[in-house]
This record gives sequence, structure tokens and C-alpha cells, in this order.
Amino acid sequence: MKRQEHIIFREVQRPRQIWIWVIILLIAAFMWFSFITQVIIGVPIGDKPAPDIIMLLFWLAFSIVFPLCLLRFMKLVTEVRRDGLYVRYVPFHFHYKSFLFKDIVRYKNITYRPLGRFGGWGIRFNAEGETAYTMSGNQGIELHLPNSTVVVGSQDPDGLIKALDSAKRDLMRL
Repeated sequence: MKRQEHIIFREVQRPRQIWIWVIILLIAAFMWFSFITQVIIGVPIGDKPAPDIIMLLFWLAFSIVFPLCLLRFMKLVTEVRRDGLYVRYVPFHFHYKSFLFKDIVRYKNITYRPLGRFGGWGIRFNAEGETAYTMSGNQGIELHLPNSTVVVGSQDPDGLIKALDSAKRDLMRL
């Protein structure tokens, strides 16, 4: 059987916050300005300008690759499969992080403060040893593992909980 056939629930979240787009586009615009000014026109930027090859590399990285990766490819994929919860934060994770039912003590639907609890969104860790995988918003589920707590952000936490409950019931029947 294919791996995809075991997926009970799947949620794909992409960055929706306008401020993220604005910051990335401002950085890209600054890099375009700097590259054109120094490399194309020939007017050095700053008191100690970087060599043109460095400007070219920065321009490629911060005006093309970085915006494309973050705005086009970045996503949080959450899947419930027969044996547990799987999370992948693309492009930072090459493989899914798995949280198997045999390792989950309990889970619950939560509303939380991402800035207060984790310092923001993304892959985050806090002083209490908790980990968060969030894209946006303030809703998700909290997984209690034997030695840690994991928060997974979701735009459909009720659907996620229902899928987890269903998969756990099916697993217990086997």
C-alpha cells in the first residue's frame, strides 16, 4: 500500500500574514537597489563597499532565493495517520516529524498566545522545554509526551482532534 493511503487528516498552512510579505519584499527591494547601484551603475554602496561578487551573491540570496523559498515553498503540513501525528515545516524539515500514539500521553485542543508562550510563530522552543510548530493564528493542539510538550498550530483544531480520536480508536481495535 502507498504511504498516502494511510492519511486520515491533512492540513497545509502557508504564510498569510501581510507583515511577513512586506518585510521580505522590502529586503528584496533593498537588495535590488544595492545591486543595481553598485554592480550595474558602478556607484559603491557605503564607506567600505563589498566586492561586486559578494553583492551578486547577496542579491541572488536575498532578492531571489530567500523570497521564493519563504513565500512560495514555505508551508506547515500536518497529517494524522493510523499510527500518530506527523508534522513537516517545509523547507526546514526534510522529513516528517512523527508523534506516534504509543508516545503521546494525552492531547487537547488549545487557544494560546504564540508571542507570549513561544516568542512568535515558526519552529519555536521556550524556556519550559516546549516546542511549537506554528504558521499563524493562536489555535492548535497540545501534545503531552513523556518528557516534553509539543504545540502544533492549526486552522482546524477541531477537525484535527476528531481525526486523532478516530485514528487512535482504530489503532486500539487492531
